[in-house]
Amino acid sequence: MSPVILVSLDWRRPQDGKTGLGIGSIAAALQAAHVPWRVIEAQINSSEFTLEQVLCELLQAISEAGPGCLVGFGTYVWNDSEVQSLIQQVKNSGARIVLGGPQISYMAKGQLEGTYPEADYFVRGQGEMAMVALARGALPYDCGIHAAGTPDLGHKADHDLLALPSPFLLGIVEPQPSIRWETQRGCPFKCAFCQHREPGKRLKHQWFDEQRLERELALFAAAGVERISVLDPIFHTKTSRAIDVLSSVKAVGVSAQLSLQCRFETCSPEFLDALDGLDVTLEFGLQTTVEAEYRAIDRPNHMKIVRDKIQELHARQIDFEVSLIYGLPNQTLSTFRTSVDWCLKQKVPRLRAWPLMLLRGTPLYEQKARYGFRESLGQRIPVVVASHSFSEADHAEMARIALALGEK
Repeated sequence: MSPVILVSLDWRRPQDGKTGLGIGSIAAALQAAHVPWRVIEAQINSSEFTLEQVLCELLQAISEAGPGCLVGFGTYVWNDSEVQSLIQQVKNSGARIVLGGPQISYMAKGQLEGTYPEADYFVRGQGEMAMVALARGALPYDCGIHAAGTPDLGHKADHDLLALPSPFLLGIVEPQPSIRWETQRGCPFKCAFCQHREPGKRLKHQWFDEQRLERELALFAAAGVERISVLDPIFHTKTSRAIDVLSSVKAVGVSAQLSLQCRFETCSPEFLDALDGLDVTLEFGLQTTVEAEYRAIDRPNHMKIVRDKIQELHARQIDFEVSLIYGLPNQTLSTFRTSVDWCLKQKVPRLRAWPLMLLRGTPLYEQKARYGFRESLGQRIPVVVASHSFSEADHAEMARIALALGEK
């Protein structure tokens, strides 16, 4: 049994707790399997962050764990360069390096080792059971593990979520006033800008065990959690399941504000009925109201249904917000204003707009040349700033409009 060191270079909000839900879930799986583990954490968007401090702590942990230990990194767009720097510096320490996270999960097969030559293992998809298997010296088919020097088959983890232990119930992630929570993983839709997309993929179980969720909710109620941001890409993917979760929220006495990511077209009356008595905000990623844009991103919007649902939300006095994206294919400054004006006309309580990011593995990432996308330089998280349909000056004006919306 090899000890495991998990390295988390996270991007956190001021209200977030110390240990992120993703790294905490992997640690929970290791603990439940009796694998020795420790976590090294740093907030990469903090003014106090230094790579030297992380390296010093990591080398000390490797020395204590001994040769053959596993060092796992969650690799994201915001920490990719730091991860690459760290693995170069610890390659000869006797540790075996494991990379996971979106930057790994969504890289095409055959490209991993050329990009990360120092790594020993790569994990595509959810990493809990993969890290347990590697600690035990196993390479099971369904854990999405690729070992360096072997044929890269591009497999992605597809194991049973029902068996995963809870990082909250094991005390690894402590309830804070504001927490992130998940009841399921994966998304059935195919939006071209999103890494959650898994259309047509038959996961063994996308939902976590109901008893686990009920026990977590009871813990949140007892701890006086004030806000729960549910990370499910679409909370009500299955209406009956969503209603059951909301019933559990009420049954255990959770008084926290719930933030749920939803889709207008699938907000059934039954789902909206189930929100009665809860402090809830529904978040809708509409992205655009313009057909040429939403078809280009494989995100069709049925605008009559959207308008009718907004009216129903107003009538039921359900709090909600809508987000748009600027920098989309075929978008112009004028059409972005069209989307903004449409939402304002519907009296959306809060309207936000965010710049387009080209995330690895998404169709838009592969279509940079087609749309003439140009990305910002010198930023930790690059965004699209120009394309065939809008100039950098147009983008700057879109950004000004978005900033003004956020101030309302």
